[in-house]
Amino acid sequence: MKLINNETLYIMKKILQAILGVFGYQVLTKKEYRDLKPIQPIHPTQPETLLTYKEVVEMLRTYDATRLKQITELLGFEETRINTFEFGELKNYMRYVEKLAKEKGIKLKGISFIKGVYTEATKHNDDFVDYENLMYMPTAMVNGKEVLIDVVNSSEGKIVTFKEMLAKYDYIWRYDNKKNFVLKKEKQQVQQQQVLKSVVMRHDHEGGELSGTGNFGTYTPPYPTL
Repeated sequence: MKLINNETLYIMKKILQAILGVFGYQVLTKKEYRDLKPIQPIHPTQPETLLTYKEVVEMLRTYDATRLKQITELLGFEETRINTFEFGELKNYMRYVEKLAKEKGIKLKGISFIKGVYTEATKHNDDFVDYENLMYMPTAMVNGKEVLIDVVNSSEGKIVTFKEMLAKYDYIWRYDNKKNFVLKKEKQQVQQQQVLKSVVMRHDHEGGELSGTGNFGTYTPPYPTL
């Protein structure tokens, strides 16, 4: 039996590639094929960050001793202690921001939860007005620092930070690093005027741009009205 030499094989491969190319197909190299193979599913492992109940109880008791009475007396009611988000909604949010980040070439670093308070203008349930809640959004490394980013308003090659978006609405975000956290006297005066400005801005923007910030869970307290 006559064997086919390498030169003949090379010519046959080129002819096959040309024929398949007419029909829109492509012959892949071994490396290209390996790169296309689906990634094997990752089996969940026990997180190293799980707390012990001794730690949980210590943290709860410390909150009770150092925050609960003081905040309740200041506000005149017991503040929200539990923020509950639908498991499916959180998973969908994570997948959504991952999808947007991948499309825009952004490598996500983490997810942050930020405190806010519902008002008549932002409520989604009458029972929650004036109560604290948590908003959440992803982070990424920008200029060597981990900062909150808005994947919705970012684009390929241009990461838009949470701080930049808030500045458009006259809100000074000072939590990206220690230097920004220490406000100067003039900035404190600016912040004192922000409540008044936010009322004006609310009318100017009429809902404003969509952000990449998630929210809308259930909160306890308050307890449902009977």
